[in-house]
Amino acid sequence: MKSDEVSVGKISKLSFKTKFSYGIGDLASNISWGLVSSYLLIFYTDVYGLSAAVAGTLILIARVWDIFIDPIVGLFVERRDSKFGRFRPYILIGAVLTAIFNTLTFVTPSFSDTAKIAYACITYIILGTVYSVVSISYGALATVMTNDTNERTSLNSFRGFFASISNVIVGASVMPLVSILGNGNNQIGYALTALVLSLISIPLYLMVIKNCKEVIQPPKSQYPSIKESVMAVATNKPLLMAMIFLLLMFTALFGRLGIVVFYYIYVLGRPDLIALLMMGFGIFTALGAILVSFLANHMEKKTLLIVSCGISAVGLIAMYFTPSANVMMITILTLVYSISVGFCSPMIFSIIGDCIDDNECKTGKRADGAIYSMTSLITKVSSAIIGGLTAFSLASIGYVPNAQQSASAINGINIVVNVIPAVLYIAAMLPLFLYGISKARAMENSKELERRRNNILNV
Repeated sequence: MKSDEVSVGKISKLSFKTKFSYGIGDLASNISWGLVSSYLLIFYTDVYGLSAAVAGTLILIARVWDIFIDPIVGLFVERRDSKFGRFRPYILIGAVLTAIFNTLTFVTPSFSDTAKIAYACITYIILGTVYSVVSISYGALATVMTNDTNERTSLNSFRGFFASISNVIVGASVMPLVSILGNGNNQIGYALTALVLSLISIPLYLMVIKNCKEVIQPPKSQYPSIKESVMAVATNKPLLMAMIFLLLMFTALFGRLGIVVFYYIYVLGRPDLIALLMMGFGIFTALGAILVSFLANHMEKKTLLIVSCGISAVGLIAMYFTPSANVMMITILTLVYSISVGFCSPMIFSIIGDCIDDNECKTGKRADGAIYSMTSLITKVSSAIIGGLTAFSLASIGYVPNAQQSASAINGINIVVNVIPAVLYIAAMLPLFLYGISKARAMENSKELERRRNNILNV
């Protein structure tokens, strides 16, 4: 048995190779999806030719579809088994399909206006669906790689680090690639950029499939029924508090990412800073992900999340009141905000694993897919809430693509980019006070599940 393939009856310690390979998966995921979360809205309005209202409607339609499809995907993958495990085969399938439809989403066809809207809607909905397959499977994989809560935090620190590195890559490369590959034609530039980033993601996913093993493999008798999977979500109070937190925090994070380019272009008047500030965001988010792995040894997970949200809110409010000409201060505040965001990612996915263990201790059923599908769903729904409402807000404040904005429009963009996310970060702190799984309780759950699996092995 290899060093990173530990019996299900043991507290599973993971090798550096395993953690590194798993983290690479989030690099793959965010290189591809990061293009969507950060640039799709401005692509739709300024390149594809949709109005802000139409783009917002399209995004909301796609996310409503996800409300139905994500739980179905989660229920499906957790009940399927193969010699490669329950989740890894779907990472491969989802990765290939995501690469294809990520590229098609950024293609601008020579259709009529109505046909272009239909094309955009269809490709974006399919992209969200296939991305659900890979993201739910990838996220659930971490919950069956180890049953040690500290190892999960460490594992997800690697994930958070590489997610941040992906922000550096996307932030630094997208606009230059669009310019170089398009040679002045942004429609061609975006399509080829999406193709390049999508092709990069596939071999990175293959590293995950090769090196990350599913060491927690519950007997088929412990696979939950559909009703039990639904109840694992609906009756799990710590999970529900975590989901409310995720909804508010992700809405703030992804909503801001989806429109911050407008802030750089129209509020600061510095489109030349897009690559630099987006790259800085990624680098300092990665730094935060590294720091949090050390802080987690001395603090409760929910405490770190509360601190992260507080720093984020203060930084964004300060940014709103900073004059646009003071680029140095805005840069400093952006980097402070970035570090605090880096605290979140490892803790988020670690507490989801703790919630899955807690539910298994109470019910005897391990609903990895169903529970993790809620994380994927909330990621996309939160992205849509501000993504869609942001598009409508742009229309309501009088935003005109590729033009000099009015003073009220500039202030409106500043509010949407900084003030609204700050309020959401403050609200996200509240459910954490009701999240009841401490580090001590998580360790007790790990030991109890270890005891149960040892009993199964000894039967």
